[in-house]
Amino acid sequence: MMDTKISNLRKDSLIYPRLCLALRNLILNEVTRDTHECILNLPGMLDRVKREVRFHKVMKRCAYGSVVGVDAGSQRIPLASYWFAVIAALAFKVPEAKRFFGSPESVKMSYDVSGDKFHEIVSVRRETILFRTARKFLLEDSADLILIDGPLAFGNWWVMKGEERDRESLIRSVNSFLKLCEERRVAVAGVVKRATARYLVNELGIGRETSLSDAFLLLQTMSFGERTETFSPSKILRKFFHKAPFMDKIAYPIYSFYIRLSPNPLVSPVRIDIPEFMVDQVDDIAGYCLYSAVCDGIPLPIVKADEEVRITKRFVREVYSELVPRMERIFGSASLAAAIWGEFK
Repeated sequence: MMDTKISNLRKDSLIYPRLCLALRNLILNEVTRDTHECILNLPGMLDRVKREVRFHKVMKRCAYGSVVGVDAGSQRIPLASYWFAVIAALAFKVPEAKRFFGSPESVKMSYDVSGDKFHEIVSVRRETILFRTARKFLLEDSADLILIDGPLAFGNWWVMKGEERDRESLIRSVNSFLKLCEERRVAVAGVVKRATARYLVNELGIGRETSLSDAFLLLQTMSFGERTETFSPSKILRKFFHKAPFMDKIAYPIYSFYIRLSPNPLVSPVRIDIPEFMVDQVDDIAGYCLYSAVCDGIPLPIVKADEEVRITKRFVREVYSELVPRMERIFGSASLAAAIWGEFK
């Protein structure tokens, strides 16, 4: 009888309706209140942006015959015995729809390492394999433009992210990739889809007045198909924080601009990072990004690379379902593949 009751209870996996209502009210009320407080100071800041930031109309253009998007994905496998994650990167070439990828990598660590630290290490290594894969692609194939899904300009907080050896490996990967692009005269840019940086906010002198990001303020002032002028993230970091330790190790000065690639009022502008040897192609890169923008303002090569390298939890669950009988067959015990409680259910 008790087993039946427990079984029936387990079938009901929905959130308790009254808890749902409480969560709904919390979200609606908190966001509305925060927005109201934000709006009080917003007009003055927007006037400052409109006065001091120049916007340029971007013309759609396809100046590049073959374009490659490169992205990396990762996923944690929640084993009870140790931290374990897998990382992969993939290059997708258009219009040929050609794929390129190297060997996936794993990250394994004891639970003596904190969860936050482990995830930082995975993040840094994911960026490293992304640039390494982009370089390997270029050694074996050709492209007119390579779009990296992620930054070329790294904020100061990267200097403390993960472990030193991983950060140094990332820096070497970025430098060797950019060097190869320059040697082979291949255009290159980093596309930052969820830009949270505050470079322009600080440059405008309103960093102490607001915690809002560049992208949010620009969303209120930019029109679809506009971009900002280029600026140097490193110079801004040095001006306002007196240092740019991570970017000082990147061999090429990096410049950036924001561009609004979607008319959707809920989609913020993206940031485009380019090395110094690309500054004369800003209009071509901006025009191509606008020309190929799909899925709420993301260039098509980036979208395809993201889709095909994404490692989902569902995929990991399916692999785990194969792992359990293998462990039982080889070692005589499925418990050796035990997951953290609540995972893979």
